Amino acid sequence: MLYQADRRPCGGAVSGLRRFRICCEVDEMPMRYSPTGLRADTKLNRLHCELPVPTAEWSAGAPLTYAAFCRDHWPVYARFGCVVAGSDDRGADLALEALRRLAGQWAVVLGSSSPSALAWDLLSTRAASWRTESVGRLHEILERLEADALVLRHRLGISAAQAAHAMGLTEAEFELLRTRALHNLLLHSGP
Repeated sequence: MLYQADRRPCGGAVSGLRRFRICCEVDEMPMRYSPTGLRADTKLNRLHCELPVPTAEWSAGAPLTYAAFCRDHWPVYARFGCVVAGSDDRGADLALEALRRLAGQWAVVLGSSSPSALAWDLLSTRAASWRTESVGRLHEILERLEADALVLRHRLGISAAQAAHAMGLTEAEFELLRTRALHNLLLHSGP
């Protein structure tokens, strides 16, 4: 038997998935598969910044593909912005600004081999001027993408698959980038 979000049995003679969709409340309904591993409306604890999800801005006259892209990438982009800037508000602004700039060139972005890579480049380069001291030191030692890979994997604690999706890389490419970053950190720290 299927259950509503509050665990009461669903009534009626509707079968399978359709019954689940009817019985569940809209905000509890499962989203399509999201490689980021998080729902766009996921509440994040204060450690990872708690930000409202600006979905109305994405859906007002924007193409569906753009709105879906924003919903899929917002949780990681906002968390990354928060960690890099050291501020919830500034982090959210950085993520929103990157996504807004992406909207202005959405047709070109869709024609690219990796829309996520273009979006990540916008976010990462924009965040450069707002880096905290510790993130700034990491960027002094490593290339930008190497440092970003370490921030995603080790400061945010997201999986390699989630980080790769956010950066527009395959999981193998991300792991290679992260491994190279760790190797370069070891070389820099000396014997």
